Amino acid sequence: MDEHVAAASLQARLDSLAARVREETQVPGIALGVSIDGRRTRAVAGTRFVGQRRPLTIDCRYELGCASKLPLAITTHELAHRGFLELTDPISEYLPELRESAHGAVRCEHLLSHTSGYRGTSLFDERTRAFTWDDLVRYLHRTPRLFAPGSVFSYEHTESVLLGEIVRRVGGAPERYDDAPIADSAGKHSFDERTGRFVALDDTDPLPPFWQAAFSLRPVTIDDLLAVGETALRVAELQRSVVRLPETAGGPLRELLPVAFGLGAAELRGGFRGNTGISTGQCVGLRFAADKKLCAAVALNAMVPYLRDFVLTALCNEIAGRPERHDSEPFGFDLRDLTGTYIGPGTATVDVRLADERLICKLGHEHRRSALHVDFVLDDENRPVLRSPIPHLSLGFFSEPQEGAVGLMVGLSAYRRIAR
Repeated sequence: MDEHVAAASLQARLDSLAARVREETQVPGIALGVSIDGRRTRAVAGTRFVGQRRPLTIDCRYELGCASKLPLAITTHELAHRGFLELTDPISEYLPELRESAHGAVRCEHLLSHTSGYRGTSLFDERTRAFTWDDLVRYLHRTPRLFAPGSVFSYEHTESVLLGEIVRRVGGAPERYDDAPIADSAGKHSFDERTGRFVALDDTDPLPPFWQAAFSLRPVTIDDLLAVGETALRVAELQRSVVRLPETAGGPLRELLPVAFGLGAAELRGGFRGNTGISTGQCVGLRFAADKKLCAAVALNAMVPYLRDFVLTALCNEIAGRPERHDSEPFGFDLRDLTGTYIGPGTATVDVRLADERLICKLGHEHRRSALHVDFVLDDENRPVLRSPIPHLSLGFFSEPQEGAVGLMVGLSAYRRIAR
């Protein structure tokens, strides 16, 4: 096919996909982008703010949010190539204030793969949101280890804060950002379940600068996201995985979880890798495949992660074809062996008991009475099913490979069973 004809065909397909998503979901605005061997195609649909006629454009900007972890990984690998740091070094080599901590032996590579093993934090806790560097150091001196470093994936934002500080100390320039409103902002929205409509959000207080390595305020366009993906294609360390994630069951609006994670990027089914991010009222996502010389990006001016993941998958399928169908594996545990109390990030706990051939899981927090109850059951083919009033929740069990500890995955966070 003539190159110009192929480009025109791709543009028409992206335009159609963006318009269809906009019409069927009523999301205020969406931007799509594809880069194939460096040649970019982009599409947009919708408006910057619901109820207004200002159209969304290619140069509208979105906050990078937690997708900043991929540029951070790219910078880390570049510094490692230049000899400024070793990924196998313990973090205390670069952060001497952690030498007396039980977690000082965690390696830089464990921060990249989210396998540090220490009990993480919760940003729902106001005290955690207000952390300073000294607060984090004190936290790491007292928080327990849940899993052996390198063995279990658990998405923990302070790992990126630690890595960002290491990068800063060995010579990487800290990220600059501006708190002022952005003139070409894409807008921000949330979904009002009461009315079934998207509503515009007023300006909200951002997280303190302490969290910038994990939640960047950096404004990016769809082209900026594609540029990150094009760079990621050239970083060999981002093309392999080092830890597998367990199978989980969940509701219809759950975030698409990786099947594995590497030194800075997730592995998705279908041969793609990437990262996603959310910020208040927006979300972005990026996938790349080195063997196809392809990367794809999506940005929404509403915080709807499940829709972002659905569109990313549809976009990748549109360009690279649908991957082979994957059926979940039969459940590998006896439900009776999974009861007990599990602890996770911050003060989060899950109490699990068996009743009528189902696991009743009580999700709560230490020293709080309120809790969410969900049922974990097996269907006729011995595959897990989650019955939950929260449609975005996902849950699964696993056995820690080094020590054999029984664990629970709630979303992207790992919990360990403890003795009572």
